[in-house]
This record gives sequence, structure tokens and C-alpha cells, in this order.
Amino acid sequence: MEKTKVQKPKKGLTFEDVWAALMETRKHQEELGRQMGYLNNRFGELEWLSSPGLVVIDECHHAIAPSYTKLLRWLDAEAPKTKEEPKEEPPIIGLSATPFRTDEEEKERLAKRFDGTWFPHEQKMLYESLLDNKVLSKIRTEALDSGIPLSPEECELLEKLYNDGDLDKPAGINVLQAIDDRFADIIERNNLIVEHIEKALFENEAASILLFANSVKHARKLSVYLNHKGIPAASIDSGDTHSDGTPHNARRDFIRRFQEGEIKVLCNHSILTTGFDAPKTDMILISRTIFSPVAYMQIVGRGLRGPKNGGTPECLLVTVKDNIGRFSEHLAYHYCEEYFREMERT
Repeated sequence: MEKTKVQKPKKGLTFEDVWAALMETRKHQEELGRQMGYLNNRFGELEWLSSPGLVVIDECHHAIAPSYTKLLRWLDAEAPKTKEEPKEEPPIIGLSATPFRTDEEEKERLAKRFDGTWFPHEQKMLYESLLDNKVLSKIRTEALDSGIPLSPEECELLEKLYNDGDLDKPAGINVLQAIDDRFADIIERNNLIVEHIEKALFENEAASILLFANSVKHARKLSVYLNHKGIPAASIDSGDTHSDGTPHNARRDFIRRFQEGEIKVLCNHSILTTGFDAPKTDMILISRTIFSPVAYMQIVGRGLRGPKNGGTPECLLVTVKDNIGRFSEHLAYHYCEEYFREMERT
């Protein structure tokens, strides 16, 4: 196979050079993601790739998954196991907007995969640099208090899950979804959400709103409410246990119209959490109960595109806060609100 000759740059790389390269890479990200299965099944045909000089892993918070472990082992780039002697291996660079896991053991494994090195070590400087270069938009956080409480039975269930350390496990997720389903049927809460969106749009505080509802059914319901109020809205989903999801053609059409500004509010439950691009989103409203900072930050990322990145200077992040008692302090909202405040402190 003929090797491609790589020319050295004639001058030092500028920020603009690096950013242009990253934007070009984004165009091929979806295709590269589909190649993971291909690579894992055709190692024998790709021997010429087995001794790389550098390994770059995008979305590297997934790097401890079995498919990545198998690939890195084949590349001889897997971190040595406990008590093993250090070995020669190609440098590994991981790229992620959420480089952490909620499980402590998984955090340790992920850190070890990248030799426990975080770059840059001073994250505040990185955040400030990306803001100054208009790559990121500035996040403004706002809480929308519903005042709706948990029932005694829900409190008891959450208490047990919390004591057992299962809030973010399947059992906990199922209980939280049941609570979210009940909240989604409360008319006063839905009116609060719709009125807040109406106010944001008509006072020019926002022009393109991405809404994360309590459930698929709730996303559809809010879309109907908003249209009834004269606000162009649509809902997108992959279906639930009772119905099929949004047809692919309709999904593409809704997303295109949202990106072009015709649809003002795009409602969903979780399908738009990742892999979705609408740079002009200037308000995100989260109605769901979320304890995981990773899941919450993935949603926030939908509104972080700054002007240099085709986005907006600011994005308003609105979180509906229900009265869930002492469990409120564990909501991801508090973690992320403090994170952005800390980044803005001088």
C-alpha cells in the first residue's frame, strides 16, 4: 500500500488552524462512529494500522467500553493492568466535553486509561479561553420552581434507593421515571412551563428553544399546548412502549425547520441529548428529574455553541425544580450551576 506523505506545517499552528481542523473532523464524526464495529470485526485485514504513532479517541468518556478495550489492546495501547510493569505504547489523547463517570470504579478505570492526566490541568483557563475566542456561548442558569411535592410513598422509595446507593441504577431510574410521569400530568406545572416559554419568546429573551420533557408522552403534550398558544412547536421521539416514534422523514423535517427558525420550540425526552446539532439554540428548558451530572451536561452541551462555532453569544438554561425534599440537593442542576459560576469567578 502506498503511504501518504505528510508535509510539516510551514509555521506554528494558530487557534484558527486547530479550530478549522476540528470542524472538518466533525463532518466525518458520524461515519467514523459507524466504523467502530467494522474495525472490531476486521482486525486481520488492517494489520498496517496496528502500530500507530498516536491514538486519538473522540467522546472518550466511552473509552472503557468493551469495544474500545478490544481495539486498544489490538493497537497495543491499553494501559498496563495493576502490578504490571509500564510498557512502551503509543500516546493516547482523549477528547470529551464530559470526561467523567458517575460510578467511582468507572471513574478510576477511565482515568487510568489516560494515565490519570487531565489537560489542561487548569480547566478555568480553558473555559475562559474558549469564551474569549467565542467558541463557547455563555451559560446563564435559571430555576423554575413548581412547588409540587413528592407523595409520602415516593419519599419512602427514594429514601430506600438513596440509602442503598441505587438512585442512578435501573431501579432508581424506573422510580424517577414514574415520579416524572406523575408530574407530567399536573396541569399547573405544564401551564408554568408553557407560560415561561411564551414569556421568553415574546420578550426576545430566546428565539430557539430546546425542551427536554418528562417523557415521550409529555413532549408530545407540551408540543400541542404550545401550538395551541400560537407558538410553532414540534416533538421528536423514538417511541415508547405504547406507540411508534417519529418517522425519520418527519424527524428530519422538524429538525431542519427548527434549525432554520420556523419551529421555535423542539420538544423531546432524551433522543436529542447527543448527536444533535442546532447551533442557534439559545434556551434549553429541562423538565426532567436528573441526578446524573454527565446526563445533565450532555443536555447543556446542546446550547454551548458560541458565535465562532456557528452559535450564539449566550444560552439560557432553565431547569424545572420540583419540591423533592432533601433529595433536591442531589439534583445535577446544583452541580452544574456551581460549575459555571465557579468558571466565571475571577
